[in-house]
Amino acid sequence: MSDHVPGKMDIRAQEKTFAGFIKMIIWGCVAVTLTLIVMALANA
Repeated sequence: MSDHVPGKMDIRAQEKTFAGFIKMIIWGCVAVTLTLIVMALANA
């Protein structure tokens, strides 16, 4: 049998990775939005 106890696992590394992923997605969306705005203004 395993000594695993539900809810006792250290998940700090997973939380840090997830926070970085969310930050990357947000910055990516901002970059795409700004790029589209600049492209729209350049063609106007």
